[in-house]
Amino acid sequence: MKFVRKKVLRYGLSSQRLLPEFKARELLAEKGMVLTERNKNCLFMHNRNESMKHWIIKCIVFKILRERERTVGTEIEVDGGIVDVIDVNNFIGYEIESNLSRERVKEKIEQFSCLKDVFFIDISKLPNSIESIEEYLKRKIV
Repeated sequence: MKFVRKKVLRYGLSSQRLLPEFKARELLAEKGMVLTERNKNCLFMHNRNESMKHWIIKCIVFKILRERERTVGTEIEVDGGIVDVIDVNNFIGYEIESNLSRERVKEKIEQFSCLKDVFFIDISKLPNSIESIEEYLKRKIV
């Protein structure tokens, strides 16, 4: 958990801006994630190095979950790492990755063992059309 806290501070996650470390630790212990009233159902970037396609896919996942009336968190710290998107109602994480490998999947599953499930979205396997991506994700997201 100390590694994740350092990563959160290093990246300066917008989702946790102005949240003291003691409060983040308290939320992790209490809820298993750092999500407050201020940052739930808000769309945040990870950092300025996030690719445009990664950002758009995150936006689409966020939109689909909100349309389904779910509570959503983006760039949320959980015990083990930082999740791109989390469906708070079902405790399912959505990880958007480039060139996803079996090793990366295994690493992320271990990292996010506190989640009920993790859904991986491989950017390299998605079309470039926003409409096509949205239709594909609507069929895949539970």
